[in-house]
Amino acid sequence: MNFKLLKSPFENDFKTFLGKTKRELIISSPFINESGVSIFLNSIQDKSKIRVNVLTNLSVKNVVNDVTQPTALLKMYDSFQETTISSLERLHAKVYVVDETVAMIASANLTYGGLIHNFEYGVLIDDTTTVKLVKQDVLGYATLGNVIDKILLEKIIEESQKIERLKTEQENRIRNSGLAILLRKTEQQINDNLLENRVSKGKTINKLFSDTILYVLAKHGSLTTEELHTYIQHIHPDICDNSIDRVINGQRFGKKWKHLVRDAQQSLKKKGLIQNNGKRGRQQWFLITG
Repeated sequence: MNFKLLKSPFENDFKTFLGKTKRELIISSPFINESGVSIFLNSIQDKSKIRVNVLTNLSVKNVVNDVTQPTALLKMYDSFQETTISSLERLHAKVYVVDETVAMIASANLTYGGLIHNFEYGVLIDDTTTVKLVKQDVLGYATLGNVIDKILLEKIIEESQKIERLKTEQENRIRNSGLAILLRKTEQQINDNLLENRVSKGKTINKLFSDTILYVLAKHGSLTTEELHTYIQHIHPDICDNSIDRVINGQRFGKKWKHLVRDAQQSLKKKGLIQNNGKRGRQQWFLITG
């Protein structure tokens, strides 16, 4: 069996994978949104000759929570000459098959989060015997599902838009109510508990940022400080809060978390683990190897 391990971000591997399609695509993804479908559609050149069979979870819960978007599924019908969409509520498998020649089995849904934002993992298989078995298994799941034609999908979209309007009205009513204030306080307390747990386990913020810098540089190569900030904030949004400034004697000196990242950079530099070159503001940081 020939296979390749896949790590996040999946987008480039996914586009290359889909670009090989000549006849048929099999997709199993519980969550599907418009961002994921846009990446999917932009990866395929000639859609007129390709059959698409989609298995997803178009349950009421997923529609209400906006994790499976019927508008995204409608784009499938509008983009390909032959499309079949089925819904299976207990579906959890994320599988993509191209022409019985290559399959991707992964944790990633067909969403922006799955393909770009989240930490996902998977395997690409190009052993044709195995790929055919994978395809048969997914189509076997599809036979258990509810086939959703275009007319039904358009009705679901109409109803989902009503739900969205009602949700917006409800959110506006409770935004400044006592319940909303209590909810925000409770969410903040959970976040504080999680942050306190990091420190109690012996991993200081400096150590956390240092480990993250080493991970990012090993994965992406030479980066500017600004690029490092982008990757670090993506990995640790809970501690990279842009609403908190560093304040000294009443004066503000930029975002506090960015100063902490800079401290970690200098600490790693002193230890001989990373180095930088170039003019200030355009410095490139890289790992010291060897």
